This record gives sequence, C-alpha cells and structure tokens, in this order.
Amino acid sequence: MKDYRINDKWILDRVSSQSKSFSGWIIDLLKIVEQINPEAFEDIKKDKDFSSLKDLDKQLAHTQEQIAKMGRFGKIVNKMGSKMSNWIIKNVEKELQKSSTDLDLDLDIDLITGKRKDLSSALYDVSKERGIESKGLLYLIRALPDLEAFLYSTSVRKYYRDHTEHALRVAVLGDFLLEQDLGHGSLAGIISELTGMDKNLLKDKYWWITGLIHDIGYPLGKMTTAVNYSLVNQLLKCYPTLDLEFIPFEISLSWKGNQEVYLEIIEEGLSKEARTLIREGVGFDRINSIPQKSHVYLRTEEGHPEFNYRSSINLDHGVISALSLLNGLGSPDELKKNDEYEGYILAAKAMALHNFKAQLKEYTFDNHPLAFFLMLIDELQEWGRPIPIQVRDTYFTTELKKVTLMDEILLNLDDFSWLMQFKNIKAKALMKFDFTMFSNEKQKTFSRLNRGKSFSETTIHLQDIKIDKKKKKKEEIISQSTIII
Repeated sequence: MKDYRINDKWILDRVSSQSKSFSGWIIDLLKIVEQINPEAFEDIKKDKDFSSLKDLDKQLAHTQEQIAKMGRFGKIVNKMGSKMSNWIIKNVEKELQKSSTDLDLDLDIDLITGKRKDLSSALYDVSKERGIESKGLLYLIRALPDLEAFLYSTSVRKYYRDHTEHALRVAVLGDFLLEQDLGHGSLAGIISELTGMDKNLLKDKYWWITGLIHDIGYPLGKMTTAVNYSLVNQLLKCYPTLDLEFIPFEISLSWKGNQEVYLEIIEEGLSKEARTLIREGVGFDRINSIPQKSHVYLRTEEGHPEFNYRSSINLDHGVISALSLLNGLGSPDELKKNDEYEGYILAAKAMALHNFKAQLKEYTFDNHPLAFFLMLIDELQEWGRPIPIQVRDTYFTTELKKVTLMDEILLNLDDFSWLMQFKNIKAKALMKFDFTMFSNEKQKTFSRLNRGKSFSETTIHLQDIKIDKKKKKKEEIISQSTIII
C-alpha cells in the first residue's frame, strides 16, 4: 500500500531533491541559524515548513547581536549601520571574509549582510533549471513576494490566506501526481495523449507555470472593493464633522490595445457558456458603461454611515492570471508562431476556467485535462493554510493572527483516496469551524468535476476529530463525510 503524508516538509524535501538551487537555498538558510542558534536549528530541522522558514528571517535579524560577542570579528560587524554607503559595506564584507577565515568560521557572509535569497528567488532558479527561459514568465515568478504583500493589503471583508506557499504546494503536488500510474498509465502520459503536449514539457514547464501563477490575478480582482470599502470608509470615519462627496473608484482591464486578441486565444475551442463567463470575468468593454455618479455624505450627530459599494464588474482572478501568462510570453503573433507556446495556451485556458462555480463541459478530464487537474489539486491543497483571525481597529489596518486547521493530508495511492482530518482544537474554536458547512462547500466544489473515462475514481474523506489527551483513545471521529469523483 502506497501511503503518503503530504505536508510542508514533504513538499520542501521533494522540490529540494529535484533542484540543486532550491536545496542550496534551504541549506544556506539553515546553516547560519545552526551556527548562531543550534536549538532553533534543531526545531526547524524537525518541523520543516514554510512558516518556520519565514521565521528564519527573525533568527537572522539577531545575527549581528550574536556575532558581536565573537571578539574582533564581532567588532567589525558592529561597525555596520543601516545607512552605510556601498563603499563601506564592500570593505566590511572583505574584512568579514578575512576575519571568518582567521577565526576558522564557516559563515556565509552574504546571508549576514542581507543578500540571502527569498523563496521567490529560489523558485526563479528552479524555473530556469526546468528550462523556462521566457523573461516575462520569470518576471512574474520573481514578483511573487510583491504580489503577496499586495494581496494582504487589499484583503478587506474576505481574508486572503497565502499565495507563494499555496502556489508552490499546488505545483509540487501536481508534479508528483503527474509521475504516477493510477491504472491507465502515467498521468503525464495520459494528459499528453489527450492534448498533444510533449510529456516532458508538460511536467517541467507547463504544469509548473500553471501551479505557480494560477492565482496572480487576485489583487487586481479585489482592488475596486478594497479601495471603496476600506479607504473610503476610513475617510468617513476620520472626518465625521465634514460634508464629503466622492465618485467611487473603479479599476478594470483596458480593451483599447490588443488585449482582446489574447482573450480570443483563451476562448478558442471553449463552449459558449465558458466564453460568456470569461468575458464577464474580465469586465469586457464594461468600464465605460459604469455610471459616474457622485455620492454625498452630509455630517450628522452620529457621524457618517458606512459606505457599501457593489461594482457591476466582477473581475475573476483566474482569467486575469491567464491573460498575465499570455501577455508575459509575447505578442499574439509570437504565441501563434511558436509551437512550444501551445502548451502555455492550454495552461492559460486551465487558469481561466479554474475558479468558475458553474457546471461546464470543460470540467471533464477527457475534454480539458489540465483544467480538471488544476481544479482538483487547488481544492485538495488545504493543509498549512492559515485561517482568518482579524483584529480590526480601522478599515485599512488589520492585525493578523494565523493558525491552521490542518497540517497535512494523507494520500493512499493504490485506491487514490485522500484523507483530510481536522484536529486543531484552537483553530476550530477561533474560527467557529462548522464541519457540516465546510463539507457541503467541498462537496459542491468537487461536484463540478467529471473524471470521464481516463481519470481514476477519486475519493476524498473528511473527518472532524476530537482530541482528548486524558483518554486512552486520544482521537475520536465526531463527524465525517466522503466525496467521490
């Protein structure tokens, strides 16, 4: 029986084993912590996950304080100030290299001086190792941290959980499954036969890009709501004694250039229902039809009432992600002339389709296997994702406290069954977790998918677990449900 415990350690170990640059990135991060704080190193090594890797930044922030205790070497480091000129930093680095040799210390000076790679830089290197050379696509990958910061800053009403970690989890889990034989041959081979894509390019390039950037459309999709709810209401709250008047902020895609041509490339071969949803998902040619009506708020003794704005344009992050992918590859003519780009076009179609809640024929594996596959992996990736605990004192600033409902998901490869167990008592209490509601939502989401004749039956088991450390049988299943695709 082939059982896999899918968690962040599994993800990091797998991508590290496949990529020298990613493995080197983690080793470099851990090396300096091991030398400065051995106890922290052992904890991180034991429970390797994305949150612990992010915590390394905090560990490294204390590096100079620790090094200051190392005699002459420490004194040199202490001369480093936050406003040093490049000339001073360059010379200090030379001294650091010389001193570390004299003291027989195996320290990575670039890590100490702030030149260590972040996760997106490591993913950039992994992508290049896989043969991805498009400057536009590599730029999108390198911009992931800026995108994630943007996502958190635009999270109003609906909390955004994560991005870079989720994208990597989706990409790596899908990469693993493409290698597996689920009874009909390798999954990569089946998708290759159905689509005409080269099997190796599918795994190394097309799926990798699909997994990493399928959600990059989120900030643009949420921007209108973010500004009109948070920023405008904060102004109304701050100036209750003034009469105010404003026109709501709207942002959408422009159709004055050749963007419609990219849209047509995505739509080609799709059903009428799918094309309609895609056009609605980008607000095609709708921006000029929005009435520019001003809203007047006159002061009252109770202050201004809350402003609630609902735009007639609902941008879909999946379609925006697809357009970003195609625009990053090149002009429409370049897309049509380069045979290798046919796989990226199928990836763009999968991204554009993955977020719609409707029942579409494109959600059948035999018809659009990459779209089916992305939707399946995207919904299975629940482990390690933080739940929202918001403490809001203004409309525009939020303190985020994050815990996770699940730290892992179990996979039995023989019968292709997945087990999600919700055990975290603290997380469930904080978010008032409703297992029945969660199960119903998952059932509704997975019910969109039709495995057709070429994909194996898939079973997802959901279990709500009660933990009582005082009893011999510490874990008790208090509720469960099963979803079959």
